[in-house]
Amino acid sequence: MHHNISFTLMIKILLYNSVLSGAIYLFLYINKAITFNTTIIIGIFTINIIAGLIAVMFIAKPFAHLLRSIQSLINAQFTSADPFSRELLIRLTHGLEQFKEKSDSLLREKDSIVNELIESKKLLEKYSNNLEEMVEQRTEILKWLSITDPLTGLYNRRYFIEQIELEFKRAKRYNRDLSLLMLDIDHFKAVNDNYGHQVGDIVLRKISSIIINQLRDSDLAFRYGGEEFMVILPETKPDDAMNVAKRMKQEIMDTEHAYRNLNFKVTASIGIVSIKDMLGRFETVDDIIKKVDDNLYKAKNSGRNTIIYE
Repeated sequence: MHHNISFTLMIKILLYNSVLSGAIYLFLYINKAITFNTTIIIGIFTINIIAGLIAVMFIAKPFAHLLRSIQSLINAQFTSADPFSRELLIRLTHGLEQFKEKSDSLLREKDSIVNELIESKKLLEKYSNNLEEMVEQRTEILKWLSITDPLTGLYNRRYFIEQIELEFKRAKRYNRDLSLLMLDIDHFKAVNDNYGHQVGDIVLRKISSIIINQLRDSDLAFRYGGEEFMVILPETKPDDAMNVAKRMKQEIMDTEHAYRNLNFKVTASIGIVSIKDMLGRFETVDDIIKKVDDNLYKAKNSGRNTIIYE
């Protein structure tokens, strides 16, 4: 009668078989003086082959018959063997009996082993999937940390350079509008000096929220350094960029900040540059950044709390 067999069950039988056959090989090697006829030698070595077939096909009756045949051959040699060889034959007989017991035990355990294997496979697949998800999440987290400013949650300067390069190339290739804002908090050093750096950090986070609230999903905001911010406005005309800057400036000016029992406000200066109208003047991204920085400088020199677009 044929039975299905799991891979692990097959391996277990082969392991038992390997132990037994290894002992037999050693027995034959160290005791070359013993006189076995060809039949018993073939019978003993056949264990290795037949056990493998059993592991694959699980044919119980032929296996039991084989063991009995081998045992008969051993018994036939036993009476004429010397004492040392008899001891080895006794041990070999004991080994065959143990091997049969192990195999019978595995037959009885087959269903439980198969079920255990199925559950183990499910757990392994689940663990593997969870591990893949963890790796993906870790990769995403590391990527996010590499492009994000930890204080404000805005994108950082390095990511700004990457994105302005991409947007500049896209604007040139498709002749599209692209505007860039550069914002600086006025007299921010005084905030840190008068109220402390912790309060200064709170102000930076509030300004960051104000900037984000004025943007579309396609717009990108960056902390460029210190109290300076960059905003990329894809496909945005100069007038629209000016309106965005005005709303930011007004909300920043209206927002109160608290320090103990004191409330204070800050203002911001903003420079704007638009790519499409001045495309011929910009050969590289550095040209764009220099221009928007110049406009911010002019805004600060014009009394601050001002927007300059030239």
